[in-house]
Amino acid sequence: MAIKTRRSATSIKIDPNVRCLRIYPVEEGVKAKNIEDLKTVGIKLSREQAIHLSRVLLAVAQEWDEIDLTAWRTNKRQSDGTYIVTVTTAARDRRR
Repeated sequence: MAIKTRRSATSIKIDPNVRCLRIYPVEEGVKAKNIEDLKTVGIKLSREQAIHLSRVLLAVAQEWDEIDLTAWRTNKRQSDGTYIVTVTTAARDRRR
């Protein structure tokens, strides 16, 4: 009889490298407004990207009191044309 090993839920690792298809407003080709004139920003995600982002957010929300999302709209990856979205916190996490 083979012994099965068990892993706790805390051993599950989630890839924090979230990507998106587009970040609005775009930089290229359109005269940009002043940042103080912008009322909204937008992020376009594929289905897979949305699921990935939601998994990362769910995981960190269980540990962090505050979450910062940063979308890097001027840094397009050459290989697939996607943009990075970072999920970070400046606050201490709940594990004290």
